[in-house]
Amino acid sequence: MTQQGRALALKGWYGIILPALSCPINILAHKQEGALNGSDQQPASDGELVRLTLGGNKRAYEALVRRYQKLVYNVVYQLCQKHEMAADLTQETFLRAYRALSSFDQSAKLKPWLLRIATNLSLNALRDNREHLSLEFMLEEHPDCEPSSSSNVEQEVELKLSQKMLMEALVKLPLRHRTAFLLRYQHDLSYAEIAYTLKETESSIKALLFRVRETLRKNLLRELAQEYSSDKAQDNN
Repeated sequence: MTQQGRALALKGWYGIILPALSCPINILAHKQEGALNGSDQQPASDGELVRLTLGGNKRAYEALVRRYQKLVYNVVYQLCQKHEMAADLTQETFLRAYRALSSFDQSAKLKPWLLRIATNLSLNALRDNREHLSLEFMLEEHPDCEPSSSSNVEQEVELKLSQKMLMEALVKLPLRHRTAFLLRYQHDLSYAEIAYTLKETESSIKALLFRVRETLRKNLLRELAQEYSSDKAQDNN
């Protein structure tokens, strides 16, 4: 991917995905029609946009891309941790979704359907490339994981240390466990949506996340105990 293409990917997917759909880039500068925005300035529903897209309105699919591009990119990027790889996988997600839209059950929710495509692509790519999530990635690339500014420096440091320990425990999880955890607690998906995304039953996802929470709890307690022992030993010296 060229430097210009990567810049477009990081700022928005219009310059990548929309040309692939034979949709003019400068369409974004135009005023949206009422059919895309809905009446009374209310956004059109996913179902309305899907129906318009299937009817040949590529501007409707542009609206869907804009609506979900950030979510899809974030999910993919948290798994693959590389901008270029995330750009390619996000582009492929929307292209595959566009081609398969006629098979989408319009009575279902679009978000988990898109994330199912994105997650499957990401997991397959990670298995093929033997990629692993790094602690440095999670700490440095996610400013939203950092605590807000606080006048209490001591509390802020303690919070950062707690987050660091959580991330250290999280990166040790199996890929599928980590994916379920991120979908639930980073992106606020329901158990049913995660089950659909990962092709599991809802009960199995609940059991999986229970095991993940227990694993993280035990690992964090062990880390805390080790830190306490280390601090106590230093105090005695």
